[in-house]
Amino acid sequence: MNRRAFLTSAACTLATASAGAQTVAPPGRFGAAIAYSAERDGAALLIARNGLLLGEYYTPEANPSTLWPLGAATRAFTPLLAASLVRDGLMRLDEPVGMTLGDWAADPVKSLISIQALLAGVSGITFRERGGLAEAIALAPDSPPGARFSDDPAAYVLFSEIARRKLISSGNGLDPASYLTYRTLAPIGCSPVAWARTGEGVLLHDGAAASARGWAQAGELIRREGVWRAEQLVDSFSLREATRGGYAEPRAGIGVWLAAGVSDATPLGGSDLWRMRPPAPADLIMAAGGAGQRLYIVPSQHLVAVRLPRTAAARDWSDADFLPLLLRDL
Repeated sequence: MNRRAFLTSAACTLATASAGAQTVAPPGRFGAAIAYSAERDGAALLIARNGLLLGEYYTPEANPSTLWPLGAATRAFTPLLAASLVRDGLMRLDEPVGMTLGDWAADPVKSLISIQALLAGVSGITFRERGGLAEAIALAPDSPPGARFSDDPAAYVLFSEIARRKLISSGNGLDPASYLTYRTLAPIGCSPVAWARTGEGVLLHDGAAASARGWAQAGELIRREGVWRAEQLVDSFSLREATRGGYAEPRAGIGVWLAAGVSDATPLGGSDLWRMRPPAPADLIMAAGGAGQRLYIVPSQHLVAVRLPRTAAARDWSDADFLPLLLRDL
């Protein structure tokens, strides 16, 4: 492994080796995890503990600066965007969505929905068919707020618009993705990030592409509850709330999945984590894309790991099979 790539305890940031460098985990260590990922079209695998880069592997066509589509795992950026807005005094998690989307304030049910309920997937607002911003704003709840969990893009479409309006009201000329990138991601080394946009806004639910090292930095910020270089970069309370399950679905945070409650065999996020034996660490936080994009965070083990595939086609990825291979070599 290239030992120039490490996280300094003072700076708390992954140092970057030369752009064309390819680093491979030491023989034996993480070998089984690397092989499992590579056999399923894996392009990149990175493991860091306490910020120290323990292992890093890339296929020949990839390198540490290559950007890979994150798919639905893009949603892991949402708690960082929310925590940035809260830290800057532009938003509260418990404020009604109707404070920003005025039409909701006049609706007897939608007026009760908070931003936190929206982001936690318990607002009752879901697309019956895939739609855009106008359709999302006009949706009526299909269940009482707080009663049922739904992993639906509508919440992210709406939050992108909420963030956009908050930034406009504050006099900030950036859209939500640019704001998050310049304000939070670039300072921690998670840059560049490529964001997909439509005429209606940024695609927070599945539109980002990032490098393995950059995405690991975002995971490290979540693990550290928003502290970077001994300063509170984003709101810690928001990140703690984002990584807690709710009554309706204890396995779901904001934009991430949680190991708590995975004894339920109903798959969520395309993951079979529930069948892992021995069980996954109870505090495991995971972002998951449909092609096997994964960000794993285990605070109790000071661990952040990233896995990225070469293509958008799913290749039989199993968290239950992969994680024991990874964890046994820590």
